[in-house]
Amino acid sequence: MRPEIPKAIRIKRKTIAGILCLVTALSFPAAAQINNPAYADYFLVGRFGEICTMCEAIILCEAGDEKMSHEVIPADHDFTLYHLQTRTFWSQIGTIWEWFITNFNSDSLAAAGHTRPVRVYTSKDTNWSGPRIAEARISLNPATIVIDNHTIDRIERRWLQGTTGQPVGFCQRLPLWESLDIIDENGRTQTTP
Repeated sequence: MRPEIPKAIRIKRKTIAGILCLVTALSFPAAAQINNPAYADYFLVGRFGEICTMCEAIILCEAGDEKMSHEVIPADHDFTLYHLQTRTFWSQIGTIWEWFITNFNSDSLAAAGHTRPVRVYTSKDTNWSGPRIAEARISLNPATIVIDNHTIDRIERRWLQGTTGQPVGFCQRLPLWESLDIIDENGRTQTTP
């Protein structure tokens, strides 16, 4: 007959086992994210990998041959503004499967990418229109963000006509909170197409 283990020792063992399980579980997401150094310079890739499921992003795209650099949404330019939303409920549920797959092969997930809703605003002659709801397909291989009939090249940040692939202009990411304030201000006076 085995002697009974004192309660204090049983609690310590369970605590250590719980801590080991927690550390192990927390180490998997870091390994599972697509944070391959080959994608490190891609548009909308952060230091922890691809844009997160609960993250939003504001992308400003302008026609032209030169890259523009704005700190905030410009008041006097023509542009298209994409407000990438958090992934939908089912898309976020799909990240569990993605997490599992990337432990074995991140290439298939990089090619498949993911979709998320996006609000599209346009400004022409300082008159805003929108938001129009669309869907964005974000992938790493090919390195593109496809929204409606436009494609954003994630390497060069080129804004391309989706049907022809002809260059339209360039895109850049803007600070989220400042951009949302400007969208709210212009939302009071905008027209919907």
